[in-house]
Amino acid sequence: MTRGSSRLVGDERGGVERWVVWLVALAVVGGLVGSVVYLDDELRRDSPGADFSVSFDSQTGTMTVEHAGGDPIVDRTTERLSLVVLDGSTGTTEEVVWVSDAPGATKRGVGYPVRPGDSLTIDDPRVDSDGDGSYLDAERSVGVYLESGDSVRVVWTGSMRGTTQTVTLANATLA
Repeated sequence: MTRGSSRLVGDERGGVERWVVWLVALAVVGGLVGSVVYLDDELRRDSPGADFSVSFDSQTGTMTVEHAGGDPIVDRTTERLSLVVLDGSTGTTEEVVWVSDAPGATKRGVGYPVRPGDSLTIDDPRVDSDGDGSYLDAERSVGVYLESGDSVRVVWTGSMRGTTQTVTLANATLA
């Protein structure tokens, strides 16, 4: 009497197993390549490559900082984007937060992303530019009087290569 063979004709089961193994291997390689391509730019740079422009209107006492181009400021890599205003006559500084992950006036995610064309206007607390009796005429106010000779820095705090750092993205002097 002959015993039954455990081997299938053409060994279909082995072919299916090899196909599944190759498919899984291809998916793993594709995932690794995709993550390197997606994260590569962030792994090579210390901060976003963003440009900012600053304009000052001495009549209304307002300063506008605009994201003029480059990388958007995104929540994934940013802890805080702020403007540091230095009063040229007294030497005091005031920080105004544009976007931040920390709880407070700007909750997590509010204002993200900051893209090219987005702007933040800050006003001088002593000028009522629209005559409505309120001296808070812009999006935010700063505790110093804005005048020619004051300077502003756009400061980014975040992590693009695993360590948190603070980088000045732009400097300007009000004129």
